[in-house]
Amino acid sequence: MTANVKEHIVLLIDDDRNVLHALSRALRPQGYRLYTATSAAEAMAVLKAHPVDVLVSDEQMPGMRGTDLLIWAAEHYPDIVRIVLTGRATTETAIRAINAGHVYQFFLKPCNPSDLDLAVRKALQHKDLLDENRRLGHANRGHVEELERFRTTAEVLVRVVAQDVQKPLRAIAESCRSLEDRHGDILDDRAKDLIDRALEGVSEVERLIKDLDGHCRPDPATPPVCQPPAE
Repeated sequence: MTANVKEHIVLLIDDDRNVLHALSRALRPQGYRLYTATSAAEAMAVLKAHPVDVLVSDEQMPGMRGTDLLIWAAEHYPDIVRIVLTGRATTETAIRAINAGHVYQFFLKPCNPSDLDLAVRKALQHKDLLDENRRLGHANRGHVEELERFRTTAEVLVRVVAQDVQKPLRAIAESCRSLEDRHGDILDDRAKDLIDRALEGVSEVERLIKDLDGHCRPDPATPPVCQPPAE
């Protein structure tokens, strides 16, 4: 049976339809689901409707510029990997795109389709790794919480058992000792052996309860074995 492979979604944004066609031709052989937009407004509509993985945006567009779109995307969809294409790069544009838009890569037009193809593949690998780390972190936190619930339940059960059992155990031990003290001189060896075994059994049960209680009460100075990774 073939394993399910995640379908990656790439959004291409450029006001020049010829550029969009060229970028689409370069990326289509990779099997991505491709969406295109000719403006920031169209791109926002796509982002709201589809779980985009990588966004490739032109910088110089009428209306909202590419950098402003990237800043908006970084705020509303921070998991999307963002790539910029620009025909007129300036230091100010680059710094703003990197610092505010958190771009993954910056390309100058005309962009080599092979270079963009490689950048998108690396971007998707980067995103897949982050998604998997996040998934494992959530799963680990769930395991830790479940173990804590089990520990708390076990602690309550041990306390209940201890309360219900220790009193009868003490009564049994006191009765055995009293019987041995008062009638030890007339008890035969078999009776004495039964008393000793009863006292040993009481001690063993008390030890087991104490050990269980100790296991259910972790040392506060010792950190938990499973710590969920920070995001």
